[in-house]
Amino acid sequence: MTNPKPGLYEALLRRRAEHAAELPAKSGAGSVVRLPKGLVYVFALLWMVTLVVAWSLGRGAGREEGFGEAVQAIQSEPIPQVAPPPSSELEMTMGRLTMNAELGSTDIEVDPRQPGLNYLVVQSGRNQKALFDLLSHLHGQGLAAFMTSATISSSRVLLSEGFSAPQTDPRAVALLDRLHRAGATWKASGGGSDLTDAYWEKFNGP
Repeated sequence: MTNPKPGLYEALLRRRAEHAAELPAKSGAGSVVRLPKGLVYVFALLWMVTLVVAWSLGRGAGREEGFGEAVQAIQSEPIPQVAPPPSSELEMTMGRLTMNAELGSTDIEVDPRQPGLNYLVVQSGRNQKALFDLLSHLHGQGLAAFMTSATISSSRVLLSEGFSAPQTDPRAVALLDRLHRAGATWKASGGGSDLTDAYWEKFNGP
């Protein structure tokens, strides 16, 4: 006697086999994504470079902000007042300047500079009286300054405070700003210059 439903049994077996074959594709089981080893190294290198660049930018911004805060803090400090010389000392100094000019001497004033440091050269010229007036003005603005000779016939006014790295030292930046403010009042009073052409010069010794 033959089986009355052979087609139904075979259909069930075929359907079960098809269903089992479809399961991995739907669930994703057994599927592995493989990346080339070189590509993994490239991704790791890019990640490290990104971290280094971000750290450098943050460090640079922090330094710049700290430098600006240091300059502002120094500028907010009270400016020490340097008393101008009395009239008797002024007359004696002018007399000594005249005598030195007549004798050709370059020893106008004791030079306080230290070798290896940079100093602001404020102004130079042959009119020693005008330079002495500028020196008195700087003293009145709280800036320590002195006058010396560059040559026999030319004298210079310099600030007395020296720095080893004036471009990066916040104290030097603040000092230059104070000089510019003193230069504005100097020009307003008829000085003829706002002193913005002052420059740093390294002193290598006498």
